[in-house]
This record gives sequence, C-alpha cells and structure tokens, in this order.
Amino acid sequence: MKLIVGIIAGLVVFNSAANQSTNSAGSLNSTELVKIKKHYEQCVFEKGKLILKKSNLRDAMDFAPLACKKDLLQAKKYFLDRSMKIEVIEQLVDSIEEGIKIDLANELIKTF
Repeated sequence: MKLIVGIIAGLVVFNSAANQSTNSAGSLNSTELVKIKKHYEQCVFEKGKLILKKSNLRDAMDFAPLACKKDLLQAKKYFLDRSMKIEVIEQLVDSIEEGIKIDLANELIKTF
C-alpha cells in the first residue's frame, strides 16, 4: 500500500514538473513576448539613432538601452506573471537586453 501511494505521489510530482516545463517553454515563444521584445528593439534603435546624431557611437550604445528600460521591464513583468524563478527571469531579461545591444551595434554601424 505504501508503495502504491509513493508511486502515485511520484507521478503527480513528475506530471506537475512536466507541465511547468511545458508552460515555461510556451511562454518563451508567445506572441505577447515577441511583441514586447519587438517594441523594445524598435525603441532602442530609435533612441540609438537619435543619440548618434548628437553624440558618438559609444554614448548611443550605452544610453539607448537605458532610455528604453521601461519596455525591458515589461518583459520582466511578463515572466513574473508566469511564475518563473527569479534567477531564470534575470537571465532571460539579460539575454534579451544583450541581444538587442548586439543588434543595435549592427544597426548603428549601418548608419555610418
């Protein structure tokens, strides 16, 4: 009897973990998150080009992402609403920010 209860408890825990993993993976590809990232990207590109007109490349690279921090925080809020671990959320948000910075560098170099 204890063995059966243990097996059932194990299956419930395994099923719960599998569902959470599936939900987390689905959250990364949702249209809402793609929309948030696209809006952040557009904001950073616009601010970067604007700063580049008045200053230099280094300032544009440093300050454009800061000018759009509100949009990046929307991505963080999105992940928080999905009940993900804070460490994972921080890594995902950092990944989004770093990716946009790389794209910003390419975008600004094209304008030269």
